[in-house]
Amino acid sequence: MTEQADDIKQGFLWKQEHLAPLPIPTGQPASDLMNIIWRKNQVFLDIGSFAMGAGWLTLHCLTFVFISSAAYVAWYTGDYWAGLTILALFGGGLMGTLWYFFIKQWRKPLLPPVRFNRQRREVCITKPDGSYWFVPWEKVHAIAPSVTSLNTGGATKHGSLLLWFPLEGLEHKAYAPDVKGWILMVNPGGGISSMAQWECIRSFMEIGPDVVPEASVFRHRDMSTWQSYLFDVKQAAKDRGWFLALVWDAFLGEIIFNSILYDYCLRKKMVVVPDLTAPEVIEWSKPLSPAKWAMRSPELEQAILHREAELASLV
Repeated sequence: MTEQADDIKQGFLWKQEHLAPLPIPTGQPASDLMNIIWRKNQVFLDIGSFAMGAGWLTLHCLTFVFISSAAYVAWYTGDYWAGLTILALFGGGLMGTLWYFFIKQWRKPLLPPVRFNRQRREVCITKPDGSYWFVPWEKVHAIAPSVTSLNTGGATKHGSLLLWFPLEGLEHKAYAPDVKGWILMVNPGGGISSMAQWECIRSFMEIGPDVVPEASVFRHRDMSTWQSYLFDVKQAAKDRGWFLALVWDAFLGEIIFNSILYDYCLRKKMVVVPDLTAPEVIEWSKPLSPAKWAMRSPELEQAILHREAELASLV
């Protein structure tokens, strides 16, 4: 049996929620938590995956901890050789190796985006070699798997949003764990977070571009890096108060995680967002007259009405 939206499979410490097909409302507001929106207009939405912020935060935080530890040992004990040993082993040996692999991954070329055309109700999948194919929108599978890890610090939940597209020539093939397909995965956290991220795509296709956030790669591009940082601190102070803004966004954000340098490097990386250049794809991406727009299937229309009635009853 082919999984449909609202189907849930779960076991001990794991859960798998199906959000599509059919792409019915999740009940969550569209929120681009992982900054996957690269390009948006009245015809299509381009999404891509370059989410290396978590890796940056982890590596920079650990680097700060090891350098601080080495400085503390050298100052508190007066044994400068012990401090230098800690710095060499952990700061240079361990963190140097991790930073090398991180930078190597960072320098890889950006992959072509996945393009969702709301007027044709199709999705264009493009491989790095330039080959492409089109998938019917209602055949896209959105799955939100999550797992719970138990450790001495308690329970920690991890989750992702997995988009599965049938391969070329198998556009009408149903999803199954043993069926190969083109996969795009982002890690917003599972559950409600995955629903909110998926809702960006679903809302664009079923409602329109106005309910979807603007492309995140161009956020604050009219500001310098420092202006953008100060703007975020002021916004955080407005939302949470100056104390939390200064502690979290100013001190932790800059001293511990160095968010300014990350934003600067990200701007350099995303200065040119890949586009789709195949002539047939360019033609496919052009606007259509409203009379030529593809329509929802009767099954999806009925499913959306039923889901909207369910959500309305919960208010």
